[in-house]
Amino acid sequence: MALLADYRCKATPGRRVVEIYDADAYLSDDDAMAAARTEAVAGNGYHLYIQSLQPDIDVEVAIRLWDSPPSPPAEAEGSVPVSIESETAILVVNQLEYGPAGEMSLPRSGVYTGHAWWENRQATGDCQRSNNSPRSS
Repeated sequence: MALLADYRCKATPGRRVVEIYDADAYLSDDDAMAAARTEAVAGNGYHLYIQSLQPDIDVEVAIRLWDSPPSPPAEAEGSVPVSIESETAILVVNQLEYGPAGEMSLPRSGVYTGHAWWENRQATGDCQRSNNSPRSS
């Protein structure tokens, strides 16, 4: 299996969400965004929403194209199948409150399928909760 393209950028999840969409897919999807809250990543075919457990901390978004699908790495906390259609062959990584973080040129327009997986999501969320818990002296 060969890696065909690798794009990475840092994004800040405003309202705990980062979205990925085709450059011409401007309309958001509230149902898909709500699904991401419980599934970590969800989409509607034109948008993918990534739900962070901690707000306002930079996350790395990596989009990789392979000639055949790899398995998630052993250290992945979870994974979900994803699909996104790109008519423009340009994907935008968007920060809801801050605007675009970057964009990736794809080899061609069309439907791309694969898996989203994540690492360190739970530990980051746990750290946020412990930092916000009331303290007693």
